[in-house]
Amino acid sequence: MKLGALLAAVVVSAACAGAGSTNAPTPSVETVENPSPAAHTSASAGGTERDFSNEELAVYSNKRAMEHIRILADIGPRVRAKTSEYKASKYIRATLRDYGYTIKVQKFSVDDGTSRNIVAWWPGAKRYGLVVGAHMDTVRGSPGANDNASGVAVMLEMARLSVGRTPARFMRFVAFGSEEYGSNGEHHNGSQVYVNRLGVEGRKRLGGMASIDMIGNGRPLIAGTAGIGPEITARTIYNKMKQKVGMSYRTACDCSDNGPFERAGIPGAFIWSGFDDYYHSRSDTVGNLKPRHVRRTGRGFRFFLKHVDLDMVRRFRRGR
Repeated sequence: MKLGALLAAVVVSAACAGAGSTNAPTPSVETVENPSPAAHTSASAGGTERDFSNEELAVYSNKRAMEHIRILADIGPRVRAKTSEYKASKYIRATLRDYGYTIKVQKFSVDDGTSRNIVAWWPGAKRYGLVVGAHMDTVRGSPGANDNASGVAVMLEMARLSVGRTPARFMRFVAFGSEEYGSNGEHHNGSQVYVNRLGVEGRKRLGGMASIDMIGNGRPLIAGTAGIGPEITARTIYNKMKQKVGMSYRTACDCSDNGPFERAGIPGAFIWSGFDDYYHSRSDTVGNLKPRHVRRTGRGFRFFLKHVDLDMVRRFRRGR
């Protein structure tokens, strides 16, 4: 997440309305991986498939979320297109695959290296529903526990508790690479690649996108948009989440992965918890996180997620 851009937008948020372009690093290789065979067995009784699509979502586990954060932060600074970012992508990919999701790896060239997005969907899910995403890279020198292992952890928990349930039929869970600024002077490269790869038809049909970014250390919990695209997704997420946890709504700037989606006309949202003293520093560690703040995001977003269905996706499309 970009502090300078956000502060500027608080003063002149209207300036964001015309920002951005559709240019991005050219996507190269994509690979698709099938779910882990063990995943379906673990979610069934006696090793046979079970239809539990109408069952309640699984219970959110902050213990699991904090463990994801620890593992990612222990990798160290996950600089885009570097080996450390690749290690993070391998962990995220393996976790989602073990849950039973089909995985697509979108590779693209940036900063004289290769970065990637990890895209996951439940077998048989609708192609154009909602994207729930979080960036896995960090700035140089920062272990990025809050920015943004915290967002990735909540995203992974949302994927786990959705396994086989109705919301998973309308979701794409995405870990984006190269969100932070790089040597090419650009940011949000991974999410821009994802938007470009949707094509004209996909951009028209995608219901919406939510970026979970830096939610583990700050008050209050905020939902909002970049002030560029339609607000229906952000407003809906806010209205649902605030029934479960304390929330505020804010129009900010193009400072997270919702930006490329909004510039393409797709209703975007970002979820974050404000600034802290450890932003983009070596002190952005697990020890400086507030686990209760991670928990509130998980609990609140779970409450939104349980309401996701085809009618909601259609309403988001009409609300552009």
